[in-house]
Amino acid sequence: MKIEDTWMLLPGRKVGFGTIECENGVISAVRLRAAPSGARPATLALPGLVNCHCHVAMTLLRGIGGGLPLQRWLEEAIFPIEAKLTDADVAAGMTWGAIEMLSGGTTCVADMYDHTYAGAEALAATGMRGNLCFPGVAFPDGTPKGRLEECVAFAKASLGGRLAADICIHSEYLTDEGFCRALAAANCELGRPLHFHVSETRKEHDECIARHGRTPIEYLADTGILDCGGYAAHCVWCTDDDFRVMAEKGVTLVHNPTSNMKLGSGFARIVRAMELGVNVALGTDGTASNDNLDMFEEMHLASLVHKGLANDPTVLSPWDVIEMATKNGAKALGREDGGEIAVGKAADLCVVDLDRPHLAPAYDLPNLVVHSMHSSDVVLTVVAGEILYDSRGGRPTWPAIDFERAREDLLSRTAAIGRADAARRDML
Repeated sequence: MKIEDTWMLLPGRKVGFGTIECENGVISAVRLRAAPSGARPATLALPGLVNCHCHVAMTLLRGIGGGLPLQRWLEEAIFPIEAKLTDADVAAGMTWGAIEMLSGGTTCVADMYDHTYAGAEALAATGMRGNLCFPGVAFPDGTPKGRLEECVAFAKASLGGRLAADICIHSEYLTDEGFCRALAAANCELGRPLHFHVSETRKEHDECIARHGRTPIEYLADTGILDCGGYAAHCVWCTDDDFRVMAEKGVTLVHNPTSNMKLGSGFARIVRAMELGVNVALGTDGTASNDNLDMFEEMHLASLVHKGLANDPTVLSPWDVIEMATKNGAKALGREDGGEIAVGKAADLCVVDLDRPHLAPAYDLPNLVVHSMHSSDVVLTVVAGEILYDSRGGRPTWPAIDFERAREDLLSRTAAIGRADAARRDML
């Protein structure tokens, strides 16, 4: 396939114009030429966006528990509903989330959720790339048994195609030291990165110090579970020493600005993390705490939040933020063959229609991406050279997905969830 007569974001933080050719799932040629004199920009091609932390099937729970702080949100609104979800529910939520992501230019997602095999099968059917994991937990009372065997078995599974299996713990506070050490020992053979939540709230961070005399990152590093690297969601309360450990261990900080603000958790110090050598990527989190899967919105907020916090408009250039959503995310997930528009790289691309009122004039395309674009501006999403979303003709299509069936499946499953949440709110 070819994408012709398009502007494009290129390695080395350059902007070019020309044609991108894809063959056998990779970019086979990037043919640059001068843009026609006087021609207005028509489209812009970006590397496919990488959502580095998500609970995709939470499309089933979009907006549930809004206005609650994290622990109450989990315990009162989320956990009771999740306990009743089935494989079929999660498959429906995963498919709907893939539709939302593909229509917004996201080509790869790192997902953490129960009913993981059902979610993996559903995601594979959509054609997206994904790193999935079976969430490891070990509650203090011993039930469930810790799910160590399930966590390791999933990491060993051959998901095939465009999916990869990683190891996972939900968090320091939903595991114990024995579980983490056992998972670390098992991972010596597997060598998979760890997907986990860490230091999301001040309470979580401080309670870990009270329990172990160390921050969550320091504690987890001591168990050996970070020895194969990983990607850590939130990191809002991480210290400089935590960042140094993360840089040494090859642990990516996954910034989730929307979720952290909605839940009142705070602001991850990503500028300082970058100064100390930490790879920083972006993720949406799930739609119950966001409430969308729009990576353009995450780029926009990441840029604005940190300029405001620093009182410095030079903090985080547009290119810094774009690389978080593309190149850095691909690196975090062990997919260094993607994240850039270059010959030999994976043909994962998204194309934006620049012929929109809010995208003209197009003086500075990287600035436009971060500060003006929306996911709804995407008109083409390509994974491994295959078109998975196309709205260039005006009517959106998802060639690998039956959209109407997916919508009916989702809505039929969310009616009971809506009634349960309404009942919870009526009791407040």
